[in-house]
Amino acid sequence: MNLLKLLPLILIFISGCKKPENAGELSGYTAFTGATIIDGTGRKPVTNGVLLIRNGRIVSVGTKESVSIPEGAQIKDVSGKTIMPGIINGHGHVGDVKGIEGGHYSTETLSENLGLYARYGVTTVVSMGGDKKEAERFRAVNDSTPSDRARLFIAGEIINGNTATEALAIVDSNHKMGVDLLKIRVDDYLGSSNKIPETIYRPVIRKAHALGYKIASHMYYLEDARKLLETGSDILAHSIRDLPVDDDFIKLILDKKAGYCPTLTRELSTFVYADTADFFSDPFFRKEFDTTILQPLLNPANQIKVANSKAARTYKQQLPVAMANLKTLHDSGVPVVFGTDSGVPTRFIGYFEHLEMEMMAEAGLSPMHIIVSATRNVAEQLQLKDLGTLAPGHWADFLILNADPLSDIKNTRQLDGVYIGGKEVK
Repeated sequence: MNLLKLLPLILIFISGCKKPENAGELSGYTAFTGATIIDGTGRKPVTNGVLLIRNGRIVSVGTKESVSIPEGAQIKDVSGKTIMPGIINGHGHVGDVKGIEGGHYSTETLSENLGLYARYGVTTVVSMGGDKKEAERFRAVNDSTPSDRARLFIAGEIINGNTATEALAIVDSNHKMGVDLLKIRVDDYLGSSNKIPETIYRPVIRKAHALGYKIASHMYYLEDARKLLETGSDILAHSIRDLPVDDDFIKLILDKKAGYCPTLTRELSTFVYADTADFFSDPFFRKEFDTTILQPLLNPANQIKVANSKAARTYKQQLPVAMANLKTLHDSGVPVVFGTDSGVPTRFIGYFEHLEMEMMAEAGLSPMHIIVSATRNVAEQLQLKDLGTLAPGHWADFLILNADPLSDIKNTRQLDGVYIGGKEVK
């Protein structure tokens, strides 16, 4: 065969084998190297670690000796920093509001609220009720990579009703919407309203389980929490605030393997605006919430109203009970599910998650236990697939921090980068 005739084909072959300048991008692999890695399981952090990702998911995580970085991978040196899983808020609300006007919050779009969560390092939020049909469109893309917003899971309409038939109709409606879990509310709001009785919530819980859903229960009193667990509630969606938990209750919640979601910032938000909240001056808070938004809360008339509120005084008095119960239950081995109830008026999306962590530390939990509660525990208890820990096959949702959160949980605020599905949130 004439070699001159083959020469063009040989040149084309050689050209095709030439390594492109952007080989890292073409390979699809990105390796974050040099950081201390907290994987969300509670295990000892990996120092000088490697987090290898591809196509939005984690391929490998470990020491530089144990992780083989493919040729052509894009290398991102993050030496001196800390990598941890993205924060998961197991009890938020996204269909409500962000700003305040005339003492009331102005409505923001669901997409904007999810973007705000993401910019604060909250990469997933479980919306515990109040979800409209719009929410289904957003949660439907959780099997791909959202763009600059937190992943969303929804509970739909909070289940209530004057009869079991009415309540079960809401279960059916939520099921048709395609929700991820269900929620009931068993609370009289300090005697100001009627609460759903056991004759109604018992068949609701039974049907929820028959349909394959976990069910979370908003409650306040120890006795209600006990009855809800006996009936089959999977998550207690707030703190027990009226009485200290007893040994019988601890045994019950452990036997039922139920999760406990304290939402300490929910209590804080009921009374802290009787004065100018300390966190108003925090630069991490002010980067998203400006003076215009805060003006109604700085209004002396509004502050006097909060100070004179009997409910606010009661919640403030019982916050120490909630914090003590959190510590007791955690120390007893009950899985703590991180949540804040943020997204409704005066509970600031994104920032309150970091404030909740600070309050959990004040209650006596270690930084590692707090991080596990906000990552692995939420994912496991609420069955959030491929989330919660930095493990092969899981979504590459993680934070890069400029300081060590294990030395001070407030260092979760030292955000250098937020990644969802391997893409950086801008």
